[in-house]
Amino acid sequence: MKKVIPLFIFVLIFNLFAQENNWEVIWKMEQLPFMDPQQPSEMAIVKAGLDTDEDGWGEFLCAWTDSPENYVVMYEATGDNQFELVWWFKIPIAINTFIGITVGDIDNSGLVELIITAPAVVGTDPNPPRLWTFEWSGNIGENKYGKYNGDVAEPSSSWNFNVEDNTDFRPYSLQVEDIDNDGMNELIAGVRQSGRGREVIVASVNGQLTGFGFWEVEYNFAQTFGGSLYSVTTGDLDNDSNQEIYALIWNYFTMRIFEYNGTTYDITTELDEIYKDQNIDYGAVDAVRVADVNNDGVKELYIAGTEPQNTLFIITDVNDVTQITADDVKELLTITPINVGKFRSMQVADPDHDGNLSLMIAGEGNGQIYDIEYKGTGDPASAESWDVNVIFDVWEYAGFSPTADPTLTPRFFYGHPASDMDKDGKDEYLFVNYSSDFSLYPEDVYVWMIEIDKAVSVEENVTLAPNKFELMQNFPNPFNPSTSIEYSVQGNEFVSLKVYDVLGNEISTLVNETKSAGTYKVNFDASQLTSGIYLYKMTAGNFTKTNKMMLVK
Repeated sequence: MKKVIPLFIFVLIFNLFAQENNWEVIWKMEQLPFMDPQQPSEMAIVKAGLDTDEDGWGEFLCAWTDSPENYVVMYEATGDNQFELVWWFKIPIAINTFIGITVGDIDNSGLVELIITAPAVVGTDPNPPRLWTFEWSGNIGENKYGKYNGDVAEPSSSWNFNVEDNTDFRPYSLQVEDIDNDGMNELIAGVRQSGRGREVIVASVNGQLTGFGFWEVEYNFAQTFGGSLYSVTTGDLDNDSNQEIYALIWNYFTMRIFEYNGTTYDITTELDEIYKDQNIDYGAVDAVRVADVNNDGVKELYIAGTEPQNTLFIITDVNDVTQITADDVKELLTITPINVGKFRSMQVADPDHDGNLSLMIAGEGNGQIYDIEYKGTGDPASAESWDVNVIFDVWEYAGFSPTADPTLTPRFFYGHPASDMDKDGKDEYLFVNYSSDFSLYPEDVYVWMIEIDKAVSVEENVTLAPNKFELMQNFPNPFNPSTSIEYSVQGNEFVSLKVYDVLGNEISTLVNETKSAGTYKVNFDASQLTSGIYLYKMTAGNFTKTNKMMLVK
């Protein structure tokens, strides 16, 4: 067994902050829609910073589980610090544990879909759907997704993942992207638990889901492990232009890495129970992220560990993911919690727009939210290069001591950054409380929204902080005379986005400047051009990609 080498252990004293806390609570979900007042929470997921109806007002999706009735709900900003319920879906089957949510154009129709998964209770319906898609209506400003029976949203399509009857199957980690660079999007799904083992599934749609389209499984990894799989993500750690899939199993730090080889997906790395000797059962809950925080072209893999040690790990200086061993897993820093708790979800963002990326972590039973920000200089693999900020503390906010008896039992299970949903120039961060304490603290809530009190200039629509560079297909396509082009930037990088004709002549320069991490959208006006095929090319660091678009007049 290879022993993990501690790189540097950094213990934070919690009455000291690395810098002044500029965050404040601006909105709270104090009541679950459709449920009795102060129903136990069980709120376990939130995805924020969306603008699926393209009207410039941000949205977020959240869901609860383990209740007699379980819903996915969407809220949209309507004004400064104001949000209202605009869409919902009642899960039509009996479920146990956590709902999965992602957003993307899975059938490549040019219209975004909301994609929702849930684990069915075995023993009721032998093989119900576990996945539902809801395609946007395409009308700007209209939060309508799926089909409608009166005012009730119904799925555009559903799927059971082709599993056998009476299978305990619990999909959780979800994302949509073109993982194999074939020009078509895929769904990458992690199955945290299944009668077939712990699974990673890559699936695509043949045709249109609103018509006769159907799901196909392109790849399915299944293996029995001792723990659950809560974290599946993607990235290109070794900069070889091939995306990897990372699966971290909650089993003493067990990991599998997969890479598409042009034909299929290979398992490139197998790390098994590397903390077994230390008897620390590390895993991750949607807390594995690839980033290049110091913008030197060398990417890092960050992992927020699940155990009370609250350890943040790093893997970096990787030239070939097939060569990763347990010795490459380094302990970056450890945060001593104010109360017994564990790290949960982690996202990469730059909420203060100073060009320095942050690892934003929900603190579960710690009752705290962390913004671990790169200082802008120094080795990312050294704790001294990071500032650790507590941007929300439930004990301080609610006036309870964590050592009192009784006291609060928070579970900030999942958090997600947003990019100025209410258009006031300030970024938000949302997090959910899976365990409410209404009998002790009647002001407890289901979803908290905090906002950084630092205005920024927003020139383009910046959405979720991505974990890779990406150039999306323009929409609409074909188009006349204008179309939108969306692209993602992983970290501070000089971006060039240009349009060419089929002979290679440059037609237009759309972007030619340094961009911070984010997803951007630019408009291309072809009113002075003739019908035909045009190319648009994005270059950012080592990333280059060219897509085709068609002008039809």
